[in-house]
Amino acid sequence: MALEDLLPYVYFLVAVLGWLGFLYVLNRFGKTEKPEGEPAKGFGLALMGPFLMWKTGKGRAFLDRLAQRRRFWRWFGDASIVIVGLAMVAMTALLVWTAILAATIPPERAPTPETLLGIPGLNRYIPIWYGILALAVAIVIHEFCHGILARVSNVKLNSLGLLFFIVPVGAFVEPDEEGIKAMPRRERARLYAVGPAVNIILAVIFAVIFSVAFMGAVSPVAAGVGVASICPNSPAANTSVLPGWIILQVNDTNVPTVTAFRDMMVKTTAGQTVNFTFTAKGWTAPQRKAIVLADAYQYQTSATKDETLRGRGFLGVGSFAISTAYFHPIGGADAFGGLVQSSLNYVFLPFRGLQPLGAPYTDFYQVNGPLAALPEGAFWILANAFYWLFWLNVMLGATNALPAVPLDGGYIFRDGLHALVARLRKGISAERQDRVVKNVSYAFALMILALILWQFIGPRIL
Repeated sequence: MALEDLLPYVYFLVAVLGWLGFLYVLNRFGKTEKPEGEPAKGFGLALMGPFLMWKTGKGRAFLDRLAQRRRFWRWFGDASIVIVGLAMVAMTALLVWTAILAATIPPERAPTPETLLGIPGLNRYIPIWYGILALAVAIVIHEFCHGILARVSNVKLNSLGLLFFIVPVGAFVEPDEEGIKAMPRRERARLYAVGPAVNIILAVIFAVIFSVAFMGAVSPVAAGVGVASICPNSPAANTSVLPGWIILQVNDTNVPTVTAFRDMMVKTTAGQTVNFTFTAKGWTAPQRKAIVLADAYQYQTSATKDETLRGRGFLGVGSFAISTAYFHPIGGADAFGGLVQSSLNYVFLPFRGLQPLGAPYTDFYQVNGPLAALPEGAFWILANAFYWLFWLNVMLGATNALPAVPLDGGYIFRDGLHALVARLRKGISAERQDRVVKNVSYAFALMILALILWQFIGPRIL
């Protein structure tokens, strides 16, 4: 492994060690709660493993006011149970599917450990500022809904607060544990379900805002092939072709798609002079460049070179299919071969480098309609923010729906098992029912953990 590949791990290790040292100092000087529950003087800080909790009583009156509409919240809680149940099945099936696919992934393309952490900045796919904003919104609303359902059932809230691990990573509402245990099973299921359900609902709302309101106002600058990158010392680089340009024609033949462009380039040879027609956002007229192509064989980076490329013409651009289909999971279904594929592509935009959307990709699109009145930079900042509000809400909601304690879905699953065992095995004692439910719950939690870890381990050992 190269040194630059190790740097993220080194930075992460330094950050974790620094954080643990900070927690040690806080605890050493009596600034956190003692194990017996004696509060820290004036700070309201408590340790929970490597996490720091800041507890406060402020906000309880606000949640009490929201909880007064009990009929609505009970209806919403029942709907949440259905939503989380469907998400639980879908996410478990997805994990099984991705675990099977892990056997076909080359080790160099396997996920790295930091992708398991949904922490902005530490996970290289989650941008810091968009990530912090979206994660804060997702977690605060998630926890507040838990608190509201607790108050609907007259369960006391001991505290509210924020959770830190180097950076703020969440909020929490701390209902009275004995009060939760005493709740009827259905009310407890509502309490657990409402958090992930509201994240999933918010994800749908933010996706509509991103796809319809923002990306619905966007159209391609021209029907051509986007220049996403330039190969150093290539003919394109030597003739000042820049990322953000759009290739319209090759030897006077239109190339509206990447497939058409590649079909034209396959017919070229090294040393051939080819006429390319370019345009770009803001240009008043296209530009024509006569470029002498290089030998594609000489620009291969793999250890085993493809002999079929010897003598083939090489321009040196990374091509991009300019389309709005990336940003519309339903409207773009035809472009990706179906709704499932387009939806997965929509969720995977960060892994394709298309979120947050910036140059040169934003140079391939123009904004139309009323939103064109916004400065272009502000338009893309807002659009990206709504995408990340969608992304982190759906990730938080879907993850918490998994049938694994201590996730919300795990507690719902455990209570459901209790009801099922009580119905099917009426003759056994309560103690034995608890033991059966506990063992099955732990087995499912371990299965979910194994399915997640296998995506990282499997490709590297098979």
